[in-house]
Amino acid sequence: MEVESNIEKAVDDIKLDTVEDRIETAQKINSAMSMEQFKFNLDKWSERFTPEYLEQLSKNSYNQDRAYPENFSNWYYHIIDFGAFKTPRVESLQVFTWEETELICKDDLFDNVNWNVVENILKPTLDKLNPHKYYHIKNGAFSNKFDFSTCVTTKKDLAKNFWKIQYQSALFDTGGYTELVVRELIPSNCYEIPTIYNGMPLREEIRVFYNMNTNKIEYMVDYWDYKYCREHINEKTDQIVFDWFHNQLGGRTENHQDLVYEICQKIQSNIDTLKFDGVLDGIWSIDFMYVNETSDIYLIDMARGNRSAYWDIDKCSKGV
Repeated sequence: MEVESNIEKAVDDIKLDTVEDRIETAQKINSAMSMEQFKFNLDKWSERFTPEYLEQLSKNSYNQDRAYPENFSNWYYHIIDFGAFKTPRVESLQVFTWEETELICKDDLFDNVNWNVVENILKPTLDKLNPHKYYHIKNGAFSNKFDFSTCVTTKKDLAKNFWKIQYQSALFDTGGYTELVVRELIPSNCYEIPTIYNGMPLREEIRVFYNMNTNKIEYMVDYWDYKYCREHINEKTDQIVFDWFHNQLGGRTENHQDLVYEICQKIQSNIDTLKFDGVLDGIWSIDFMYVNETSDIYLIDMARGNRSAYWDIDKCSKGV
């Protein structure tokens, strides 16, 4: 039958490596058959998607994630000197085995998770933490900052908050699930620094597109660009805070645009003090955060430029 041949072709051509591959495969299969035809071919699919096949697929995904450049361990240790910039102290960086990632992600429902198993996996990190302190956590490439309550944790709640980050990371296919990063929490006075995203202090941040080959800045942008960010902020209270932050409402003594300009000038003047070991290649985005209380500028994150918001090849040097 023609329908069966179309289905066989869709199965033969199946690719699951990327989100785009999975979407394309689903579309091909959906167009090739109805639900009845799907049930008819279920046995044929079962022959291919054996437990052994799925296990190998999971191991391939693990290996790909370990090589993912945006993983914290794959860029942080290539910085040999932060120079004039500060960075949150790394309290623990734990890289998981494939078996450990399978156990952490075994259950899709929070209430079904075996927390003894997860906490046992996280023991190397938990043993380093002070039970009376708060820490900032993320996986290798994703912090879930849009629900900042999961990013800040005590030792007691580490496992549960990290599981929530991993769950959101899986939903958005962000990568980074093979690592846990625990860093010093940069202090913030909630009476002076307003928050959005369920507790995230809203501070000036600059995204710098930096050429690793020339050791020069290509261009800089306001990370919290009003036009780019405002329409994606849904909570009414967050909208009010964001408008205040950008001087769209009265009450803020500092001018946001003036501060952004001053921070960019400081970064430009001190960028030569930031030293890399020469391994990273091409243009990377480097995120700097300004701490008003101390006037310190923190390097907080990095990623390849072409995978970052505000990427614009036309703003880069010719030949990039």
